[in-house]
Amino acid sequence: MPRSTSKRNRRSMLKLTASALVGAAVGDLRPVSAAQAPSAELVLTGGKILTMDDTKPRAEALAVRDGRIHASGSDAQIKQYVSDSTKVVELAGRHVTPGLIDGHSHVIGFGQMQLKYVLLRPPKVTSFDTLNNELAKAAQETPAGEWIVGRGFTEFSEGRFPRRWELDDATPNHPVLIIHWGGQFGVANSMALRQANLLRKDVKNPYGGMYLRDRLTGLPDGVLIHYPAIYSVHQPTLDMDERMECAAWGLEQFARQGVTCVHDNFCHPQYAAAYVRLEQTGKLPCRVRIYPYVKNLEMCKLLVEKIRRYRGPLVRLQGVKLAVDGYALMYDVPAQHRHMAVPMHPQPLFNQIIATIHNADLQADVHAVGDKGVDWTLDAFAKAAGSTAECRRRRHRIEHFLFRKEDTIRRTAELEVPVCIQPNFIEVRAEDMLRKLGASRRQLVETMVPVQTFNREGVRLAYGADVPAFPSHSPMDSIRSAMDRTTARRRRLDTSEAISFSEALRHHTVGGAYAAFDEDEIGSLTPGKQADFVIWKGDLDDVRTGQDAASLEAEATYLAGRPVYQS
Repeated sequence: MPRSTSKRNRRSMLKLTASALVGAAVGDLRPVSAAQAPSAELVLTGGKILTMDDTKPRAEALAVRDGRIHASGSDAQIKQYVSDSTKVVELAGRHVTPGLIDGHSHVIGFGQMQLKYVLLRPPKVTSFDTLNNELAKAAQETPAGEWIVGRGFTEFSEGRFPRRWELDDATPNHPVLIIHWGGQFGVANSMALRQANLLRKDVKNPYGGMYLRDRLTGLPDGVLIHYPAIYSVHQPTLDMDERMECAAWGLEQFARQGVTCVHDNFCHPQYAAAYVRLEQTGKLPCRVRIYPYVKNLEMCKLLVEKIRRYRGPLVRLQGVKLAVDGYALMYDVPAQHRHMAVPMHPQPLFNQIIATIHNADLQADVHAVGDKGVDWTLDAFAKAAGSTAECRRRRHRIEHFLFRKEDTIRRTAELEVPVCIQPNFIEVRAEDMLRKLGASRRQLVETMVPVQTFNREGVRLAYGADVPAFPSHSPMDSIRSAMDRTTARRRRLDTSEAISFSEALRHHTVGGAYAAFDEDEIGSLTPGKQADFVIWKGDLDDVRTGQDAASLEAEATYLAGRPVYQS
């Protein structure tokens, strides 16, 4: 892994490195003879190119050679790289940016939900009746005794999750498991619990999870808290062909949105082979960084000992994913939610898992939503690293980090821990949180996703759609939420945390690259880096609001200088 320097030194080094790359690749871009100038395979000309390179933020033209950016500059300067064999794309004033980087999604799971599960998203499913209508339809199309798995429900008009007996009438002859949109909670019907041998009073909660109980009988009521409880009931599996189908479908959806690299932060090691197979057959439209998930210390030790540390042209094993919380682990938890606010690991074991990943020279990637969960994570990083300098060098990262706690944010910046956030939390969760947490905690919700505070304190941010946990895989929806901070009911949260389009675009390019040690290869259109870029419909200079950003569409997406999507 590349070493990092202090924040001040790193900025100056990056500028010097970028300048050196430009100088080495294109010199001063003074006119040279055709014999001296190596021709490019691809040239873009007549456009508005946002390079995201601070040494040369804009250009009119771009030359690509051997899949990398060869030069950028004016049309006149880049003309020297055009020969009879060069493909020339006339941009006619259109904008080009680096390929966008999604720092947190679950691509195979995204495909699996869309192609294999019963979809339970609103507005189709908003109540127990509408839920059971969808399950009953699925039961009519599924042989008796076979599993029905659904995903995507959020909150119900009844104000709670259904219990097992409230699913039984619609599906008396099928085991049923439904999974919340966020993936952390589920509900099983009676047949499903019975088949898993869980419908008994003496059943123990799984490590890191919980079975909620009926107060009268003491039996599990069907509500499942956290992954271990959900997947102790049933864990749907895919064969290799299905994994490749789901991965290819999911990555195609991202490429259509201008995404050229995805970090898959919850990928079983066996499923990761699907990406390698697609890479080997030339069918990958995006780069993929893989973070296999571990559920406990024993699994983590086995993984780091046995896993193949694959590094291909497009696919790389980058680190190891774990979670410190599911329901946000907070210092101040409403009394009615305390049964859900359980850590995924006791703190001493959590620290051991982080140390195991660190000592294996892999990047730790931690799901931490709540303020207490983030503090636990920073403590574990610091303890495993042993020094601030080593923590900075290793670049262990945090996913989500939902709430504004300024001392924690300053510490995150000091340790140079990258944070990957999901601005869509505002649209998807804010109204429900305002309703459930009440007026006393309104400020907690108003300042959630504190992007401007992160920026001001110097935290390195990346954005990720987190599909299928979130409804949209479009990076422009993340950017819209970061800019407008508008809830599902069009209520605008604290605007002091809003940011500009250019800042948000930087998080989805340069920031995403940094989060996975990719800053020398992707994230900006700097000579020497990979030619991953997007041609956009619409004028990016006219983007003033989040709605403006959401209306942008990718016209073409290029990976290493070749088109992988064209509208």
